[in-house]
Amino acid sequence: MKKPRTRMRNGYKQFREGNKWVYTHRRVAEKKVGGPIGEGREVHHINGNKTDNRPSNLRVMSASDHARLHARQRKKKK
Repeated sequence: MKKPRTRMRNGYKQFREGNKWVYTHRRVAEKKVGGPIGEGREVHHINGNKTDNRPSNLRVMSASDHARLHARQRKKKK
């Protein structure tokens, strides 16, 4: 049986690259910014849809800014 080339993990799309799985949104963001995302940086889905990996929906930000953004969004929902 052939191994799958794509999968979902924690709601995020992934694809096989050699023998490792790569998050699709991270690779799209790397193409958008022209290089590696870098340690301590994360990719945010602007519209909240983890499967919407269009470059216009992705924003690279520090992990701390990303956490603050989601904390504010959770607070607004209450």
